[in-house]
Amino acid sequence: MKKSLLHAALLSAICLTVALLHGQSSATSADDAFLWLEEVEGPRTLAWAPAAKERTLGAPQWYSRYNRSYPDKLTIGEAKHRIPSVSLERQGLLSCWQDESHVRGIWGRTALEGYGGQDPRWETILDLDVLAVAENKSWICKGHSCLARRCLVKLSDGRKDGVSIREFDSEAKSSVANGFELPEGKQSVGWLGRDTVLAARNWSEGTTTEIGYPFVPRELKRAQPVDQAREVFRRLRTDLKIVPLVLVNGGSL
Repeated sequence: MKKSLLHAALLSAICLTVALLHGQSSATSADDAFLWLEEVEGPRTLAWAPAAKERTLGAPQWYSRYNRSYPDKLTIGEAKHRIPSVSLERQGLLSCWQDESHVRGIWGRTALEGYGGQDPRWETILDLDVLAVAENKSWICKGHSCLARRCLVKLSDGRKDGVSIREFDSEAKSSVANGFELPEGKQSVGWLGRDTVLAARNWSEGTTTEIGYPFVPRELKRAQPVDQAREVFRRLRTDLKIVPLVLVNGGSL
């Protein structure tokens, strides 16, 4: 079983590898006056970003339709009866969403039977606003991967591209003691079994692509130091990134 899971994981990871065409990422400062923006955390980029953000946010307000359409879109976005996008798990339908009372968001669950109604009854698993206050972070949820009641939740601090990954028990509604926990970074992960995951992240120098995404998936076991995770394979630094996805019997695990 483990071997078949690993084969499926490898195939999925390979299929989801997006390769950049060779020879098209060789721009120099002479060719691109804004190449310095590639250094995302560089001082020049960070100094430029606030003004660029203000220009971007202000641009739509010049249009005559803005003041008429914005309230309508806000009403639709915060509608109590709307049905959020969900993932079908063994324990029910799971979703992360935000509303006017939960700026950071709610990770919740509802039953399939009532999902098609006007007012699905959602059970809160994790309140991101409460967690953000407790940890002094600007947490939002960027997705999850579940194996029965155990879920690996992606948490972004302030909507960063990088996420922290933690293991939660969706029935106990709490983090798992001695569970999987990966510090912030551009990364993704999928279950290989109850005590094993397949992860792609920045393991050490030389394990990210030219634009900072991981291209080396490793098999990581519970309670194992990340530097001891077993490398499965590696792609090229000129690729875009690797995204592990485990498929079992035609569906994701």
